[in-house]
Amino acid sequence: MKKKLLYGGIAVLLIGAVIFAYIQMSGNPIEKNKAKESLEAYLEENYPDMDYKIRQSADYGWSDATFRFTVVEQDSAAVETTYKIYVSAMEPYEILGDTIHFSKIDKEASSKLNAQAEEHILTLLQKKVPEVESVSTDVEVYHDGADKWTPELETPKPMLIMLEIDKGELTKDQMLQQSKTIQQELNGESINYHTAEVGYRNVVDGEDIYEYVSISPEQELTIEDVN
Repeated sequence: MKKKLLYGGIAVLLIGAVIFAYIQMSGNPIEKNKAKESLEAYLEENYPDMDYKIRQSADYGWSDATFRFTVVEQDSAAVETTYKIYVSAMEPYEILGDTIHFSKIDKEASSKLNAQAEEHILTLLQKKVPEVESVSTDVEVYHDGADKWTPELETPKPMLIMLEIDKGELTKDQMLQQSKTIQQELNGESINYHTAEVGYRNVVDGEDIYEYVSISPEQELTIEDVN
């Protein structure tokens, strides 16, 4: 009787070990379904006119906890194009890599528009915050898209704006007020951005040290946002 209990316990442990190893290598099936649902919602929102299907199988990256789904697009001539899209295996199951988007980007046009956006935003912000030294953006447009950037330009995805300011003797309260002014100026022109990252540079022992304020359009900035 004791041997049977011992063998039963060993069997349970072995089964548990196999299940654990499977989940580690292939991902939790429940999380996989939730990630797929997140992907379906994302595709419907961002590519409503695309004829596609998501293959049932998905690779799991255990090192970064992501599912890699294969999306197959079929055009009017029945030509299929496959894309890999990475989705987080953890709530809220964010889309981490969209190769559909990247494949459509016109790099030459995007580079031209970035230069225009950076010049415009730098000029705009320096009127109220002259300490702004540089602006970097990541405007992305598709082929046959716009060839001129304006604040009203609707891009496939809102852009990221990176700003650099010499901190000098600025206090956190002063940094907060500057960041609020930057947010106000960007919003005042209805610029299509998802985040403006303000990097306050300070040189310590010959090394650049940064403090950041991350700004989103609707965010109510507080002193806790200066870090």
